[in-house]
Amino acid sequence: MEGSKERFHWQSHNVKQSGVDDMVLLPQITEDAIVGNLRKRFMDDYIFTYIGSVLISVNPFKQMPYFTDREIDLYQGAAQYENPPHIYALTDNMYRNMLIDYENQCVIISGESGAGKTVAAKYIMGYISKVSGGGEKVQHVKDIILQSNPLLEAFGNAKTVRNNNSSRFGKYFEIQFSRGGEPDGGKISNFLLEKSRVVMQNENERNFHIYYQLLEGASQEQRQNLGLMTPDYYYYLQSDTYKVDGTDDRSDFSETLNAMQVIGIPPNIQQLVLQLVAGILHLGNISFCEDGNYARVESVDLLAFPAYLLGIDSRRLQEKLTSRKMDSRWGGRSESIDVTLNVEQAAYTRDALAKGLYARLFDFLVEAINQAMQKPQEEYSIGVLDIYGFEIFQKNGFEQFCINFVNEKLQQIFIELTLKAEQAPS
Repeated sequence: MEGSKERFHWQSHNVKQSGVDDMVLLPQITEDAIVGNLRKRFMDDYIFTYIGSVLISVNPFKQMPYFTDREIDLYQGAAQYENPPHIYALTDNMYRNMLIDYENQCVIISGESGAGKTVAAKYIMGYISKVSGGGEKVQHVKDIILQSNPLLEAFGNAKTVRNNNSSRFGKYFEIQFSRGGEPDGGKISNFLLEKSRVVMQNENERNFHIYYQLLEGASQEQRQNLGLMTPDYYYYLQSDTYKVDGTDDRSDFSETLNAMQVIGIPPNIQQLVLQLVAGILHLGNISFCEDGNYARVESVDLLAFPAYLLGIDSRRLQEKLTSRKMDSRWGGRSESIDVTLNVEQAAYTRDALAKGLYARLFDFLVEAINQAMQKPQEEYSIGVLDIYGFEIFQKNGFEQFCINFVNEKLQQIFIELTLKAEQAPS
């Protein structure tokens, strides 16, 4: 263990001052004892603690020094309790169980918003990538697995009041392996994308990262072609929060473009992706006014650019935003009638179009990643579930209801797998 102490240089020499590694070993298991142990370990920079087979991670909100190749070497192939608690120990245990027992593995990462779930998922994927063999084809799959993170974060993450990089969608990432334990495929299932964020954000929050990345990082040619302005020009970015401490949108934009390249999205399709993102921004600036009891576009000039970017005729766009078709049946015959909308209905239609376009774009990117990683048949897999945590905002919508409902269901699974399993007679 002397070698371990040298490697785990961040730990104090007096182990007693850092509580216990596994809380089932506490002399008295009470709520105060559990919180006290977590607090003591957190203050000594121990962010991981076991409760039996469950790993608790406390978000340190700073970079920790023990996620290097040195720690990967230490945990690879080691028994779970041979070293201090770590997400690498949990991941290595899953990986070895899959190889030894020939059984698929799954980890559920749960916790409230801002707890560090997405970062934990990244460490799991990074560890597997490091310890699971080589070869050109295998390395290509590993690159796609790792590069899917910045791409999906750009289009699926946003700043909220509690988290500067909050996942606004649920993701089940399945890494598929050959019989030799090499990652040779993968699949992502996404759900519950917070589409409403495209058109409205709470105070001190932002829209999805990609909008700010594009406005900050686009080249001069892209700015001209896409008609890009400053963030305060766009109605869909009116939360008045444009910058985030510790976030470099320009650098992140380059990373997003590189991720698309690695995944295999051709340059012309990349351009269409950015064109659609910009088109949605311009779409939000179309406003309506009353014309009698009906809505009309207030400034027809603002129709031209979103129509151009979305690849449709501006008059057709105006017609679809201010009217809808209704099927009518009369005397055994059916006919289609154009119903003119009022201002409120027209604004709702514009926002619904923006949300629908963005959701389909996100699905397209997920499918592009899946196509790049697909394999003919599945042998073994490790699944990682990363989903929003419980949320309570000043204004809560249908998304918050769905998010919290899913978290209740996950909590029930956790209770079934841990507490009830322990209580069951052997």
